[in-house]
Amino acid sequence: MATDETAVHADTSEKSVSAEEYTDAAILDIQSFSEYLSDELGLTSTSTYPSSPPTFIDLPEILSLSSEFHYNYYTRDERTVSTGEQTIVNIASSDQNVEFIKKQNKSPRSVILKIRSQPPPSLSTDSFLKDYAIAKGKTLINTSTDKIVFEGAIANSRFSTIILKDNQVDDTFYNEITGSVTFSDAYAKSDTDSQFMTNLTSQFFSPMAESSQTTSTIRKALSNSQPKGVAYAPADARFETIAEALRDVRFVEFGFSINNAVISNVVLGALEDRGNIYQDELMSVESDVKLIQDMYVAQASSYAVDSSEFELEMAPVYTLTLEDATLGKSVIDESSYPIGYYVEKTEIQAGADSEMSTRQLEPIIIDTYGDFNILDSDIRYGATYLYNVKVLYLTAYEASAIDPDGATPDEIVFAISMVASEGVKTQTVAIERIPPEPPQNLRFNYNFQDYSLDIFWEEPTNPQRDVVRYQILRRGSIEESFVLLAEYDFDMSTSKVVPLEIAPPEKIYQVRGPRKHYKDLDFKRSESYIYAMACVDARGLTSEYSEQVLVSFNSFKNKIVRKRISPPGAPKSYPNLYLKTDLFVDTIKSSESTRMRVFFDPEYYDVLKTNTAGEGKDSVKVDTSLRLISDMYKLQIINIDLQNAQTFDIAISDQTGEVADVPMTSATVKTIF
Repeated sequence: MATDETAVHADTSEKSVSAEEYTDAAILDIQSFSEYLSDELGLTSTSTYPSSPPTFIDLPEILSLSSEFHYNYYTRDERTVSTGEQTIVNIASSDQNVEFIKKQNKSPRSVILKIRSQPPPSLSTDSFLKDYAIAKGKTLINTSTDKIVFEGAIANSRFSTIILKDNQVDDTFYNEITGSVTFSDAYAKSDTDSQFMTNLTSQFFSPMAESSQTTSTIRKALSNSQPKGVAYAPADARFETIAEALRDVRFVEFGFSINNAVISNVVLGALEDRGNIYQDELMSVESDVKLIQDMYVAQASSYAVDSSEFELEMAPVYTLTLEDATLGKSVIDESSYPIGYYVEKTEIQAGADSEMSTRQLEPIIIDTYGDFNILDSDIRYGATYLYNVKVLYLTAYEASAIDPDGATPDEIVFAISMVASEGVKTQTVAIERIPPEPPQNLRFNYNFQDYSLDIFWEEPTNPQRDVVRYQILRRGSIEESFVLLAEYDFDMSTSKVVPLEIAPPEKIYQVRGPRKHYKDLDFKRSESYIYAMACVDARGLTSEYSEQVLVSFNSFKNKIVRKRISPPGAPKSYPNLYLKTDLFVDTIKSSESTRMRVFFDPEYYDVLKTNTAGEGKDSVKVDTSLRLISDMYKLQIINIDLQNAQTFDIAISDQTGEVADVPMTSATVKTIF
């Protein structure tokens, strides 16, 4: 009779193992092991039994999984409040459609998951499991999520499953980094004699390794730990920088099954090693595993075998017998068929006290199997999200249906359970690293009432809408550095970020909105100044310089004179990069010289410009040389004492050969230069 409520027990028993032979040197006859136990120990029942088998299920996973963070626009509470919006799922969308979805998305930020699945297994056309999965799969996922059996948690009554996920290892590394007195520069992998390594050796020396290892073992292990995912940063780095560099360490996770007879002993043995990164997690289950082991030892019998040690108890979603009328001409095959996805979502966020916290969020459940693009808009900016995509299968197997009340006799049935695979993980950091554009259209007007210079500007093109500061800068000439005149701060974020450039308090002006006017009261009509501006966004990222304008006052015309000396885009560290002037001196003075040597050492031998020829599918990219290096140069030498001059022609011939690819692994000074 078909039902969906019957408790079932999967039969995993094995055949008995034959008795081992035992040879007694004191007698000539060869006794069997059972005969020896009977003669020497007086045991009448000497049958041997197989050891209890650990049980596990290994279901196929998806082909590939990728994730990316999409930042749409800024909101003032983005670091403290998630959007709370629903997840959008698109079936078999192409990459072009994903880009279109990004542009049409109204959510301020989201994570895009791309799932590519394997084709379903080829079951026979008369397979009952396949027909049942297609007909009832969606309904079961939407109504029976409480009956999902997870692959990593399947074990019989004699085994327990432990899943370890470390939450403190990166804090340990961070404390060691900031606490080291010699850790002023970036950590070098070869620096095994640093104070940092000495601290680790003294604090994490393993007493269990005393007999077989030396105190330098952990030095050797950690001296090459950067390629394994552990990143280090200077001691004076901001916590946000170090926390981001160490995010990967938080995703070290694995599960395993342990026999209940020794589970407490195994955990206690692991806790003896102080260098164990899972020490805190194991200590949290120390009392639980001790209770499990004590209960099992108290109930176990060394001379009896309980059937529960060979059985699995699983929650079925459907059961039927071979005589069931619903089976018809279909065939029950012990197999698995995919019906959807169960996506676990974990959020890792740094609090106000810089402590990292982990929060398990509601899973994303998809009731259809296939290729998907998932747009998860319930995202908090600055957090790290870990997604574990599990495939949901309907698995059919032979089982024993047992009525706990004993009202109906036990019977052999075929059961179908909804099982989730181990899963494929991906992680995404919800951080946007696009710096803003500088302000544009700088305008200047002299105010004759207070003898000051009024500066006006327009907002830059900023799709992220995240500009929260304006910087007004000035310098006297191109030989000088820019000086900050003022910084307008209109950052209304609920959780503000300390910017990378911290202005003096007397230069900061708190304003209610993006003010686009500044009055320079120190402007002198007898002097000329170069003005520029920059923007700072909510992440503390600064823009490049705006256009640089040389401003002076013409006393004869009684008005301001403006001259643009540099287009926008110059980096703050190189303000003269795009100046419209010759930065190099064309004359060299020398005396008492009798010989001159000329060296030609350009940074580039050639500069290529890529152009597109043709249209549509027939278009091709063609590289054209700009020929910035001439074949002929002239050098003029002038004797200022005799007022004589002579010009020399310098011809340059290209004797370079073909470009040779030199692998970095075999590169030497000779091969590079």
